[in-house]
Amino acid sequence: MAYFRKYKSLHSTTLSASISTGTGETITLGSVTNLPTDTEITITIDRVDSSGNETSSKMERITGTLVGSGLTSYTRAIDNTTDQAHSSGAVVEMVWNAKDLNDIVDGLLVEHGQTGFHNNLPRGFLSNGKIVPSVASDDLTVAIKGMDGNDPSATNPVYIRIGDTVRVITAALSVTKAAGTNWCNSGSDELAAKEIDYFVYLGYNATDGVVIGFSRIPFAREYSEFSATTTNEKYCAISDISNAAAGDDYENIGRFAATLAAGAGYEWTVPAFSNINLIQRPIYETRRLNWLPTYSAYDTMTYTSVTTTNAYYKIIGDTLTFVLYSSGTTGGTATHIVQATIPFTIVGASAFGCGLIDGSKTVGNCGFSNTNVLNVTHIDGADWGLGTFRRLKLTNTVLI
Repeated sequence: MAYFRKYKSLHSTTLSASISTGTGETITLGSVTNLPTDTEITITIDRVDSSGNETSSKMERITGTLVGSGLTSYTRAIDNTTDQAHSSGAVVEMVWNAKDLNDIVDGLLVEHGQTGFHNNLPRGFLSNGKIVPSVASDDLTVAIKGMDGNDPSATNPVYIRIGDTVRVITAALSVTKAAGTNWCNSGSDELAAKEIDYFVYLGYNATDGVVIGFSRIPFAREYSEFSATTTNEKYCAISDISNAAAGDDYENIGRFAATLAAGAGYEWTVPAFSNINLIQRPIYETRRLNWLPTYSAYDTMTYTSVTTTNAYYKIIGDTLTFVLYSSGTTGGTATHIVQATIPFTIVGASAFGCGLIDGSKTVGNCGFSNTNVLNVTHIDGADWGLGTFRRLKLTNTVLI
């Protein structure tokens, strides 16, 4: 159905020939100058006679498409008028009417609510809203603001589809996490003082309404997929969890970058934001980020004086892809395992082939299980040699 029809103001003409009832008639207008042809139009016939006298009993409205000087594909008796015959020379006008106005409203309501919001928003997308991260006194705040930069209100609402329902935010909404805690394990040896991408979530429960949070994982859809332990890497820093339930819906709405310092201070900082490090839409992967591996070896062997050439990682959905190149010195009593940590704990067990340089040996095997410590061995299980320039060349994708 076509809901929207254009008009020409004050248009008045006449029928070029008489018409009878029904849709088999040829309806030709005396003048069609500047009448719309890219939408349907509605004409009113015999509202008045040629002298301007009202003739309401003879009036009929017809909607159709103008082709040349004729109305085609038309519908008669529009707006509660009557399908009836009209004489040649009958007055034809374009007059706004309830049917056309109601159709406009019906057309808008297909994707809009009564207050104008989009009721067919894709999940996780904000309407009239944006993510605003900031740091004050070393504490991190992540807020939802209107597009004008002000807090949401009854006159400046922000809309978000959570699950299958569009929710309305009409008051200030933010979450603050103070310095002094190893939030999300972001202050670990591997990640402290390194920029991390955090994913912003909006959730909902009937008691608290819409809540906001941020997490290192991009894939959560319900509250149960987060950890409630503040130092866990799957923790979500949520504004209010006093009434949270496992099945509460959450939507990933965007991403921002921040850094948590090392040590007991664990101070927050954020960069100057751009379209690269602050994403205002649902996104399910990080940028390519860096981590600092911690190296060791099994039993009394050591792996020290390590130079890390590359230590890159990227989280995509529920997977972690990493690349690690390093060179160090083995010492102590030779054993078969050199170890390195990765920036996230894996789920389940993983084993894969890898590269290494240990004298003449260049092929290795890597494996770990429910941990972030990677064990690197020779493919034949032999002990590592002792000395300098013992190198790791690792890349893999694992579940987190």
